[in-house]
Amino acid sequence: MQSELATRRRALRVTYLRYIEADRAWREALEEMRAWFPATLRPNRDAMGNPGSRIRRLYEERARALVLLEAAHAKLDTARARLDQRRPDATIRVTVLA
Repeated sequence: MQSELATRRRALRVTYLRYIEADRAWREALEEMRAWFPATLRPNRDAMGNPGSRIRRLYEERARALVLLEAAHAKLDTARARLDQRRPDATIRVTVLA
């Protein structure tokens, strides 16, 4: 069972790194967009771009990475709970020295 926990931890780490990379790419693209279109010249400041645009694609990749990260975290929690259920209750041993 410990191997399943280790696998879930590795999966969580990989999905976290993918999310960090997707978030970094999206933020860099936003900064690049702001350089081209200053805030005073943009009528709609919350625009995500047209369907198929680079900004929208990066945003959707980031959102997908976040969903996968949350799923990996939930799976790790489930594996931990299963491991805790299978462990026998800790017995307390008292040694009396006379």
